[in-house]
Amino acid sequence: MTPYSGLLFFYLLALLLLPAVVLGLLGKPLKLYGFLFSVLMICAVFWEGGQLPALAAFCLWEGAVFLAYRRWRKRIPLWPAVCLALLPLALVKAGEVWSALAAFRLLGVSYMTFRAVEVLLNLRDGTVKSLSLFRWSYFLLFFPSVSSGPIDRCHRFLGDLDGGITPKEYLDLLRRGVWKLIGGAFSAIVLGGLVWQYWLAPLPEKGLLPTLSYLYGYPLFLFFNFAGSSSMAIGTGYLLGVRMPENFRQPFFSVDMKDLWARWHISLSTWLRDYVYTRFALDSLKKKRFRNQRTASYLGYLLTMMAMGIWHGLGPRYLLYGAYHGALMCLNEALDLHWRPFKRWKKQGWGQVCCVLVTFHLFAFGLLIFSGRLF
Repeated sequence: MTPYSGLLFFYLLALLLLPAVVLGLLGKPLKLYGFLFSVLMICAVFWEGGQLPALAAFCLWEGAVFLAYRRWRKRIPLWPAVCLALLPLALVKAGEVWSALAAFRLLGVSYMTFRAVEVLLNLRDGTVKSLSLFRWSYFLLFFPSVSSGPIDRCHRFLGDLDGGITPKEYLDLLRRGVWKLIGGAFSAIVLGGLVWQYWLAPLPEKGLLPTLSYLYGYPLFLFFNFAGSSSMAIGTGYLLGVRMPENFRQPFFSVDMKDLWARWHISLSTWLRDYVYTRFALDSLKKKRFRNQRTASYLGYLLTMMAMGIWHGLGPRYLLYGAYHGALMCLNEALDLHWRPFKRWKKQGWGQVCCVLVTFHLFAFGLLIFSGRLF
């Protein structure tokens, strides 16, 4: 059973969401039922896929790392704990390219692992003072975002979990959530399906013109499919009383690559910005690793985008995709710093139109690399 796809899934989703709607409209707490909902949906999806034992092993491993670090974080260094938390993700990604590790498979491992890592970072920073095993489990296994994001933040999620919600507030969430579900289903299933069936699938595998057509069709398919899935996840979260963050915001109107990554897969790009780029850049400046201060920023972009590529997989296309976007982000930074017309063009008029078109084509070519169409 694939999340947010197929009549059986949506029937089960509606059936299990109904008690949440009743509780919310009556002003009753949704925390316990929300956790039960996540457990039931996870069991249904992962059991049919034969991945329930793998999920149980993942949770036991991440739970052991969390409990150990929560208890001894003043004596345990942060980065060994982070590496241990990342180990399941590393094994799954390695299994995609090396047959010896092919047994490691787990739906949603990327999203769940990043949530597990964020908890450790928040404990270290003091953003989260204490966290029970139940609340940690709820955050890690919150079903709406297990398979397709968004990557929620622990502090924000716990605020929704602990905050009360009135029937009037829930009614507003219910309206928004239903529209998110309907709009997301239309985008992912109808629009995405049409683009794939009538545009991309009939294209020959080789040839200049088919590849050029794929260059324009694939970004649309990926946007409709991915943004639609994220919208359905957000809508489901709303019905459970959790205001999950938006994941897409009109990305094809971006004026440069920085703007695009503030609009496309927002939860991933901001996560990487906060926990990879910012930490690396600030630590480099603090320790004076580089003579030129901008060097830390450029290397931070390369490191961040390579991490984004690896997050998708270890295949050559993902590594090249990450390197490509790292180079574009560095170029974007250099143009912002050293070429004044660039900032002016992005603000209005035909210059802005040109920037939007160039940004779209740069991104579309990156997705062409990502898709594996080129090699």
